Amino acid sequence: MANPEKLGGFKILKETALISLAPFKSGRRPPAIFRILAEHQINLPYVTCIWDDLDGWCVNMAVEAKDARAASDLIGQTFVQSTTHHSDAAILSVFPHRKKPAITGALFEAFGREGIHPDAMALSPSAISVVLDEQVLIRASSSLFGPFAFGAYRTSEDWKLAQKGKEKLYKEVVASYQEKRPKVYGLEYQDGQELLRIALSHSHLETLGAAFEAFSRQGLDLTFLAATRSQKQPGTVVLCLPMTKRGSNRETIARTIPQSQIEARDPVGTFSMNGPHFGDRYGIVGDLLTALERAGVDLMGLSCTIASITGVVPSSHLAGAIEAIQDCFDVPSIFKTDR
Repeated sequence: MANPEKLGGFKILKETALISLAPFKSGRRPPAIFRILAEHQINLPYVTCIWDDLDGWCVNMAVEAKDARAASDLIGQTFVQSTTHHSDAAILSVFPHRKKPAITGALFEAFGREGIHPDAMALSPSAISVVLDEQVLIRASSSLFGPFAFGAYRTSEDWKLAQKGKEKLYKEVVASYQEKRPKVYGLEYQDGQELLRIALSHSHLETLGAAFEAFSRQGLDLTFLAATRSQKQPGTVVLCLPMTKRGSNRETIARTIPQSQIEARDPVGTFSMNGPHFGDRYGIVGDLLTALERAGVDLMGLSCTIASITGVVPSSHLAGAIEAIQDCFDVPSIFKTDR
């Protein structure tokens, strides 16, 4: 990008641990995992669930570091499945991205140039959240100054000085009560989307950024993204973009990264919502997954970051998903976007 993209800012949540479950096919949805964590009042500031027809569910979640061992044990006792947890993780959230693929692409390129390999990444309607090893956090935050401009903060040092004394305040923003029906500020949905699943090596991260910039030039919105990586397998990036008359969006990826493995599916629909306690209150993910399961909705992907939840379903299941959300949450408004 020729000129720095002007963004609002970025936040960092430290002292977290990323818990990853090996892909599993035990049923089509993993609500039991989140129900048991909710029963023990373990908060989840970050979650992604991605379905793959071959491997099954891939689930990543972040918990406070102090809860990592308990969460892993609870999952193992209740849901016999291999888990790993990476301690000393941090969540870096950049906002707002305004659904512009070029902003996500610039982040990919910045990390690629610095040799930074995120353990997980997800998109909310407002922010891009990245789970990183705390050891690379300084390099990661510094890499943002160049592709992005953050108002009064001209350098990473300016930003660090402004954050002094706020660490405790961020930690204390935790919901202290339980609503019978969690409140939602609004529910937004899009139909006519295409889901792309990309398997690629870490060395392709910077190159993938160029494809995202191409999507921006085409005027496409990025309506869903979740990315994970494994020590044994190529990383996986799942994203949704509007279907176009030009053909599948996979061709843009294939031209940029010819070696990548790409799967495409359409039409799918995406939905997103945010609420006052989505990012810090236990139980919300489990409630949603249970509601979708009861409604017979085939969930293809879900991401929960900051105060937002975003999901992907087949277009034929979109109406059922919206109805299930209304049954589960207090939703004052629902609106459809065309892009």
